[in-house]
Amino acid sequence: MDPRLKPGRWRRRRNRRVRRIGALVLAIVLLALAVVFLRGHVHQKVQTLRAPLPPPRHHLTSWLRSGRDWTPNQTAQLRADLDKLAPADVFPVSTGMLVLDARNGHVLYSRNPELPLIPGSTIKLMTAAAALGALGSEYRFITSVVTDESPSGGVLNGNIWVVGGGDPELTSDNLRSAVHEIQLHGVQSVAGNVYADGSRYGPDRVSDTWEPDDLQYGWAAPASAVSIDGGSLQFTITPRAGTEAMVAVDPPGQNVIASVETAAEGSENTLHIDPLPNDGGYEVRGQIPYGAPQKYWRAVPHPTHAAAVSLLAMMKLAGIEVSGSAGESSPPAGATTLWEHRSRTLDLIIKQMFFLSDNHYAEELLRAVGWKAFGLGDLPNSFAAEKAFLQSNHVPSQGVVIADGSGLSARNRVTANCIAASLRFLLNQPLPEAPFTLLPRAGIEGTVAVRDLAPEAKGRVFAKDGYIQGASALAGYVLTMKHGPVIFVFLVNNWERGLDAVWANEDSMLDLIASR
Repeated sequence: MDPRLKPGRWRRRRNRRVRRIGALVLAIVLLALAVVFLRGHVHQKVQTLRAPLPPPRHHLTSWLRSGRDWTPNQTAQLRADLDKLAPADVFPVSTGMLVLDARNGHVLYSRNPELPLIPGSTIKLMTAAAALGALGSEYRFITSVVTDESPSGGVLNGNIWVVGGGDPELTSDNLRSAVHEIQLHGVQSVAGNVYADGSRYGPDRVSDTWEPDDLQYGWAAPASAVSIDGGSLQFTITPRAGTEAMVAVDPPGQNVIASVETAAEGSENTLHIDPLPNDGGYEVRGQIPYGAPQKYWRAVPHPTHAAAVSLLAMMKLAGIEVSGSAGESSPPAGATTLWEHRSRTLDLIIKQMFFLSDNHYAEELLRAVGWKAFGLGDLPNSFAAEKAFLQSNHVPSQGVVIADGSGLSARNRVTANCIAASLRFLLNQPLPEAPFTLLPRAGIEGTVAVRDLAPEAKGRVFAKDGYIQGASALAGYVLTMKHGPVIFVFLVNNWERGLDAVWANEDSMLDLIASR
């Protein structure tokens, strides 16, 4: 027998072969498990790395670099064509005009760009730019309700404060949500007082340069860090056949003496809403014709105190017993938060301000600029912070007067250069959408919907307008056909031929710019 075939040696060889095969199989299994583990581990790492990354919020600015450069001949032709549309008999010497290439700031057309003029509501462009520069586009205003004691057994043996953060959009419905949250904390009664803290912006006040006759209306309300419903009261007058009209006020809490007769349909409306002496409330009197309910708004003289009054009234209406009264005060350090409200982002607030030309928004934002710069947003600090913003953007401020943030004051004096610098600043902000969309489209929406542009220009002009007695202004952006975005500013004071002629020629100038 061949020795290689002896049973003992054969069995030993077979065992070694089996062990080798087993080791190989084990190695393959371990390798497979390792691959699965590593793939899962790598995938998990990738997921871990990807999860915290938010979706991109900021709009890419490739559009800002779009279009052909303006050649010297094209610029000269544009100037000649615009001169024909801006004759001296329509645009007086008190006119400031500026047209810039938005991509590099090169001047395409100008007339008195350094002449200080009344801007009307176009000063809101400067207010918005300063606010974005100070706070950033994603800033949110925070309003809170706090207490110095913890509720126990349904009783809060302390005080409650509503602490203002300067939210221009804070509403009475927000306060009602706060009351609901207070109830969810188990509060059934409050042994102390209800306060409002508006100290962030200092005393409630308006510009000393505003017309006294304007101060009663909602669009001229004082600014406050805790201003509800734009610092105004809404009076809803509902006629009722055969009896007195029903008068409702929101936010609640104000003392109202009402006696309004319901007259026949088509009769004269003789309604009066007058403040009572010593801030004692309002008297509503006269007659209103039968028909649909009508709404009127009046400014609140002291919005901070009014916020405390409204919160107290809402708590009582919700069934919360309050032993104390309403007042103004700041909470102690370490107060417990019962409710907190965060506003929309600043860019959305600014867009709303531009579309509605809302004075209240502008005045609140001006105070926010002052607060951010100096820790207190009173008027002197806010004016100083606004001027510092212009200086930081290398805008000459000689002859510039800033009397408010909204443009309601006839004392304001700004130059076309000031407005254009603000527009350039806005155009370079990192926003979710192209910054020019903060402004309404002229001829289509917002306060500039009345502009009569050619069909080819509509949708290409984004603008803010302004008007007070003897002063008209229009400024914004034009997306030209071939040369990318252009900045324009038209400031006209003391026209002689009439405002219709001014507007018609301005619209023609915008049509021309858009076509280039």
